[in-house]
Amino acid sequence: MEFNLVLKKFRAGMAGIAYLFPSTYEAMLSSLPTHMIYYIANSIDEVYLERFHIKKFQGEEPPPRSVETGAPLRSFEMIIVSLHYEVSIIDVLRALLSAGIEPYRKKREQVIIAGGPAVISNPIPYSDFIDAFIIGEIENTIPRFVKDWVETRNKKEYLEKIASYNDVYVPDIKEDARKSFVSDLDKSFYPVKQIQNTEIEPVYGRGFLLETSRGCKYWCRFCMEGRLFKPYRARSFHVMKNLIEHGIRMNNVNRIIIYSLCFLGTLYEKELLEYLVENNIGAVLPSMRIDHLDEDSLELIGMLGQKTVTIAPESFLPAKKCIFGKYCGRELLDDLELILDKGFDLKIYMIVGVRGLENIDLDEIKYIEKLSSRAKKKGRKIVVSVNPLIPKPRTPFQWIGMLDPVRLKRIIKSLKNRLRRHVDFRDYDVRWAMMQAAIALAGRDISETLLQTAKLGGGLSGWRRALKITDYNINYIFNGYKPGKELPWSRIAIDKLCDKIAFSEYEQLISLLRNTSGDHS
Repeated sequence: MEFNLVLKKFRAGMAGIAYLFPSTYEAMLSSLPTHMIYYIANSIDEVYLERFHIKKFQGEEPPPRSVETGAPLRSFEMIIVSLHYEVSIIDVLRALLSAGIEPYRKKREQVIIAGGPAVISNPIPYSDFIDAFIIGEIENTIPRFVKDWVETRNKKEYLEKIASYNDVYVPDIKEDARKSFVSDLDKSFYPVKQIQNTEIEPVYGRGFLLETSRGCKYWCRFCMEGRLFKPYRARSFHVMKNLIEHGIRMNNVNRIIIYSLCFLGTLYEKELLEYLVENNIGAVLPSMRIDHLDEDSLELIGMLGQKTVTIAPESFLPAKKCIFGKYCGRELLDDLELILDKGFDLKIYMIVGVRGLENIDLDEIKYIEKLSSRAKKKGRKIVVSVNPLIPKPRTPFQWIGMLDPVRLKRIIKSLKNRLRRHVDFRDYDVRWAMMQAAIALAGRDISETLLQTAKLGGGLSGWRRALKITDYNINYIFNGYKPGKELPWSRIAIDKLCDKIAFSEYEQLISLLRNTSGDHS
């Protein structure tokens, strides 16, 4: 069923490491970090790493068994966890409980280390459960962390050793950390071999996962991930071409799935599209910026067989575009009409619920109706996905906070009622948005609530019941943090410029909000 596995003959003394991916098997196959960690760890002779995933998102999770051998999770000495999304910690805890593993680190013999965007931004909410946090990128960190475990094989000694690294946060031993990153993607490790399944389709379908760039050139004010992975770095065309040539052969595919926060941000990526078209290689493209798309790029995308172009304008309103720091001063309807003219359907992401600007959210309707009218004339379809603004660490919205749920639900319901006749309307549940914000912005005092949620089966019902049981107050997500007050994640340094810019942006936002809608409270 699977191929490209690393097959090792077990020898006495080998270190067994589990990689726990807190989502489905299909999502795990589509996760580039999964392949990177799998091949890096298994390149070390004294190690065998096996993969685990979640089977149910709510209710009682079956006892986790590894994909490779069916071994139970509790039989592994170390567990590596990826937290791309904050709410994934609930599924990690559910897996631990189901496996009979003590969730609290101080009571547990096994070592659990975690990395990923949710960890890099703010590891504090998870610090009662996780033994150590990787504040950096995989290529720089995983080899050291795994080799150090092989050398020590003792939890206390291991944690003391890795605490000497700048890019690790070890609760109660080392309370500060600084992010490490790969300076040159062309020279870094890349998993040309990737685990393929001949029977089960990954989330984005079968293909060779290709990361063309990392980080982002821009400073969209709501976007945490673009800030976490600065500086922006791109692979050269020569390296990408070489990766594709080897990747499609080793993985027996003729299709690539592109990973990039800022695709078409370089001429190399446009050259990549030309190469794919010339060689009849299919591709799945990520969301793209409007200012990266010209007629030539759209022609190439169409020749690749792409039917839909995904764009995240976030808003059509001048005030909101300036608040978000994205497309400020740019008229977007004509840009989007060009995409429709080229024969594409559109998927559009929007954000609503900026505190102080919620009174203008419904003004988006007239723009979307105009766009829908143009699309219908051209026989094209539009999907509009509306998301509440979720304040995240490292962004200026950590001080501004989230709009209250009653008003958010009212805005989204009104948009849905007006627009569902014109477009395929989709929205992100406000309750999930609140849960995500509550974990993202939390301190260590959320631990009991997270564990109770897991014990209650996870999901929104588990979270709601846990909040009542623990009497945990999430008002901080609506009020925002007080400027000047130390933040829970203040001792985790991401980038010297990042946090300074965030506070400067906050001051600018307050001024913009006051000028737009009166005094901001």
